[in-house]
Amino acid sequence: MKIRKVCTLAVIIVTLFASPAYAQEKESELPVVIAYQIDRAEDFLNEPGNNPIEILRRLGRSLNTQWTANKTSLLAASLFDSARIGGPEFLKPLPETLLSADQKKAAAEMLKRHETALQELVNACKPASQAIIIKVICENVSLKKAIDGSTEADDAKAVKKPAMERARKELMPILEASDYMAGALVVSTNGCFGKLKIVSEKNLLANDKIEHNISIGRYINHDALMFFCQTHPIENPAEAFKELSAIPQSATVVNMVASAGIDFEKDILTNTARESILYVNLEPSGDGGIPDIRFVAPVPDIEKLRNNLDKFKQLCQQTGIFVQPLEGDFPMVKLSYFMLPQAAVYAGLYNGFLVITSAQSNLAKELTHLKDVATGSQKAFEMPEKLKRFWKIRTDDFNLQLQKLLQSPILAAQGIPPITNLTFLEDIEHIIIKSSALPSAIEFSLEIPLKAKQR
Repeated sequence: MKIRKVCTLAVIIVTLFASPAYAQEKESELPVVIAYQIDRAEDFLNEPGNNPIEILRRLGRSLNTQWTANKTSLLAASLFDSARIGGPEFLKPLPETLLSADQKKAAAEMLKRHETALQELVNACKPASQAIIIKVICENVSLKKAIDGSTEADDAKAVKKPAMERARKELMPILEASDYMAGALVVSTNGCFGKLKIVSEKNLLANDKIEHNISIGRYINHDALMFFCQTHPIENPAEAFKELSAIPQSATVVNMVASAGIDFEKDILTNTARESILYVNLEPSGDGGIPDIRFVAPVPDIEKLRNNLDKFKQLCQQTGIFVQPLEGDFPMVKLSYFMLPQAAVYAGLYNGFLVITSAQSNLAKELTHLKDVATGSQKAFEMPEKLKRFWKIRTDDFNLQLQKLLQSPILAAQGIPPITNLTFLEDIEHIIIKSSALPSAIEFSLEIPLKAKQR
């Protein structure tokens, strides 16, 4: 099951407190498809003004504009309205004050049925005696029923048909394979921790396209403001080429590649990376003052790539891209486009890795890092879990790097107003997003710990 489809369901948590200010009479008859419960333990952030942590003060002020006085628990629900599909109001949570008695009952019963599963997620989110706790549940049978029941409405409003068909295409596979989605978010002086879990009680979430886990985690270079390490779905090259060929504009690219003696399907589609690491530093160390961007990926058949390098060089020349070999300890080239001579892309190889960067010095450093880890002269990072995705953003020098970027050659003359330091980031250690997948469950986790010295 493709993880990106799960994200369609996951994003609803972000808009929890952004309830729309509308209430139509027909909404009292709409089905509840997602239920929410928000608890405030021990009056946490009830009076945020004196909290020493800025990010908690901001959160407390936001919560208190939505919170009903003298209540420690709130109920909310998302209703399925096919008329709003494809728009910003679709599946937005509504507070209990805008729900009918039947809708409030349905939401409460949904939360009660999955009380144990929700509590397990809360327990995994570093709960505290003082906290804001959000629980979310979506029963797939309710959502499938709502989608199936929207056919007549689609016929009445043909303009909504394309949006509904897209929703069916994206949501129905995951709904058919799973039983429910459960989520929890805990905010306390520990930080913000969240879990989102798609559960299949019959173990139907297995899919050969995502069976592989991250295997290059040991090569992660933590000397970056942010990195994104993840696996990529394994596609059938023949099927992928068939889908690509169905797009009329793709014929030009395929023919251009073929003119250089490269078979698009056999030489490219069959040799794409199954996982990768993307690094981003905002510091403008790249050519022309662009940020430091590095892409690292193991090539399944590195010898096939090596054997086709002359053909790729010919292809570059045909498209106006200059290829300049570089001296160094590794095979490296500089790629520049004749219409954009001030910027360049640098590429190099080490063992089975292809590395692409925005600066020559950063390319050499990244290739050296790979070599040092492979030879044991530098300690490898051992990933503790079997993951499909592992993203990390540091916040300790985010402000400094941002200011350097704003003063870089590409932005200094753009008239961008000064951006003050985002001081609330100084309270945060880092932001980590992880995902894993098993036949029984697909799970996402969020970690935003607060610095201990601030507590």
